[in-house]
Amino acid sequence: MPSSVFRCVRTSRAFTLIELLVVIAIIAILAAILFPVFAQAKEAAKKTACLSNTKQIGLALHMYVDDSDDTMPMANYPAPPVYQGPPWTQFQFHNGAGKSELAWADLILPYSKNVQIFSCPDDGGVAHTTSNQNIPGERLSYALNYYFYRQPGGISRFAVTGGTTSEITTPASKIFIAETGVDSTGVRREIVRPDRDAGMHRHQNGSNYVMADTHAKYHVEPKWWASVSSTIWGSPDDAQSQACPQWFPWIDSSEEKW
Repeated sequence: MPSSVFRCVRTSRAFTLIELLVVIAIIAILAAILFPVFAQAKEAAKKTACLSNTKQIGLALHMYVDDSDDTMPMANYPAPPVYQGPPWTQFQFHNGAGKSELAWADLILPYSKNVQIFSCPDDGGVAHTTSNQNIPGERLSYALNYYFYRQPGGISRFAVTGGTTSEITTPASKIFIAETGVDSTGVRREIVRPDRDAGMHRHQNGSNYVMADTHAKYHVEPKWWASVSSTIWGSPDDAQSQACPQWFPWIDSSEEKW
């Protein structure tokens, strides 16, 4: 073989330990940067899905009101033994599905024809009894405004129903449905007020609401709501002095003050 011909020898070279550590460090840094972004995107998607739920609930509520002489639904039927069902609720409140009286969501369910829209994708709470037994039924992630059913002066003018939309001069600015969740005692409410805010801050410090005119929108929960005592929020006479007219259907104000 002529000496001018050289044999090429191909050699392979493995990564060194330092190079591997550098690659791993870069991957870790990228993951630390991207995971919060992915988490925020996932949370934004859940918030949007929840808003879609409330829009569908608002549409079902609109059809219910049209068929009920402009009357808003009651929060729930009188509790057993006064109410001798069936039909029983399908939802996770009081003693639960197959055991308790109908709730407002049961009343508009024939219009929504979709039980899943009453469950927020960010609501992982399961209501339980005082003996820590899970309450059966579909998750009910939304509740009615307490002050549609409790009036000043001890007058329960809307005790049986939420009244009529014609009685509310500014329905577009009045909360009728708000998000709810399981509170620290394991209770899931079917009526809520500012201190019963278990679900009002689960979407990036806010939540979705259905107003009395049945349109839905997102709001950040005002932090000062939690600083007011439950004694004040539990008394409509005292609560109406707070700077949140959107909660009180008897106050003629278009200011929401979020």
